[in-house]
Amino acid sequence: MLPGAFGTLPETAQAQVMAAGRVGRWARAGLLFHPEDAAETLFVILRGAVRLYRLGTGAREVTLDVHGPGALLGVSALTPGESYNVYGEAMDDVEALMLGQDALSRLTGAQPAVGVALTEQITRQTRGVQERLSGLVFLEVSQRLALALLNLAEREGGWPQEGPIFLRDRVSHQDLAYVVGSTRETITKLLGDFRARGLLDLGYRRIILTDKGGLQKASRESLR
Repeated sequence: MLPGAFGTLPETAQAQVMAAGRVGRWARAGLLFHPEDAAETLFVILRGAVRLYRLGTGAREVTLDVHGPGALLGVSALTPGESYNVYGEAMDDVEALMLGQDALSRLTGAQPAVGVALTEQITRQTRGVQERLSGLVFLEVSQRLALALLNLAEREGGWPQEGPIFLRDRVSHQDLAYVVGSTRETITKLLGDFRARGLLDLGYRRIILTDKGGLQKASRESLR
């Protein structure tokens, strides 16, 4: 089953979507596209996470957003003659369905529901960008980190009835900094604070969340 809005399509329509494209695979730190590349392909993330960024002053990487399964990348491919304008970097092992412009046109013509699913997913992502910007303005870094950890738990299938949840994906402090919009040093300090409060435990690129209620509280209130 396809993730995201495409997962709501009938199985026959999902099969047509998969048949219309090809699956690409990238290892961690691989680039799906460069800013100057012609936007001729729409990417549907099937597995993993992708960071979108630009180069700022002094070639500093400025993270714009991070997307997971179900997200659409390169929506500029829906408009002929556009470029991607950003870098798309795999944050872990990534699989994505690649749909060319011609294939998309034929697909939406044959299956109008696919066009509806595209619109729904773009709307979701636009809402996500607005929430991210709001968080950057109104929330403390600690609150954004708690929310990011809770979201990662949901990606794992939700919190178990009892006990901790082990985040299976490798998550580095730098990865969390990208997601939260902070620095690796700040995230390392905050994770230590969270650990001292009993909210989580840490291993090598492994995070074990131990207190759902505590993380929810930390997402609402800044650390004291």
